[in-house]
Amino acid sequence: MRARAVLTAVAAALLLSGCGPAGPNDPMPTVRPGADRITAGPEVRPATGAAAARAAEVAAAWPGSDLQRTWEHGYFPLDAPTEWLPDGAFRSGGDKAAYLDGRIDLGTTLPVSVSGLTEVRFADGSALALPQRSAQEVLTSLTHRSDSCAADCDTRLTVTAVRPGTATVATSRGRATIATWEFTLDGYAGPFRYPAVLPQQPPPPATAPEQPDGGISTSLRAVSPDGLVLTAAVPYGCATAASGTVYETDLAVVLVGRATPRELGPDEACDAVLHVAPVEFRLSRPLGTRTVLGLADGRPQLPRP
Repeated sequence: MRARAVLTAVAAALLLSGCGPAGPNDPMPTVRPGADRITAGPEVRPATGAAAARAAEVAAAWPGSDLQRTWEHGYFPLDAPTEWLPDGAFRSGGDKAAYLDGRIDLGTTLPVSVSGLTEVRFADGSALALPQRSAQEVLTSLTHRSDSCAADCDTRLTVTAVRPGTATVATSRGRATIATWEFTLDGYAGPFRYPAVLPQQPPPPATAPEQPDGGISTSLRAVSPDGLVLTAAVPYGCATAASGTVYETDLAVVLVGRATPRELGPDEACDAVLHVAPVEFRLSRPLGTRTVLGLADGRPQLPRP
């Protein structure tokens, strides 16, 4: 029972640590590589027991859900940062502290959008009009940070120019070109860039997050060229990663990670490190257009190296 609790806890930790892009001050989870890759055998290993029941619940809730509509027809970026810093930033520790503390002055006029809308253009030629994030909103987000100045408190930065630009990001619908605002700061040749459009907030999954007994939520990493083998990261603690199982429907695939609890001696204790093992999962047919869904949260996944 104790080992099962540990497995659930570390799986939940990995799930929470992967909910969104990390900011400049976000702590990184303590993760280190675990066992060698566990390869998929020639046979498909279907999910069973409570894990299969949970996977079936997740797969059944996907078709027609608000989450599916956002994923397939909305703007759901996978790697869009909140900012792109110029090469060589920052010139000094004082500049970096001033930037992070929001000690930024406006020395120019901000451009104003006429329509208040901007387009996200996808690689397939389609486009989606969404509310534009104004240059003033970006400036406000920069200057209203908590000033926790501890050194170089007299250093300030000045915005000398603001102009529109573009950036390419990965989304659930493939690559997309989005509008950006390019802020030039005094003393810097390259611009500081910020998205001029915010992601559509994905609605919550139709099923409440749950980590079933005997199953661990995984994170998709790769799909084989023939679409028959998926590689996913499986977290584990005081255990040994094992071969995983799969649940498949015509529209979705749910991967179920597994680990074998490790028996501890009387003088042994678990370390506080979250181990991650790459595990291969064989499907009964190529993945194709089917969506890979998380076992615990029901959210769609794309490969993330």
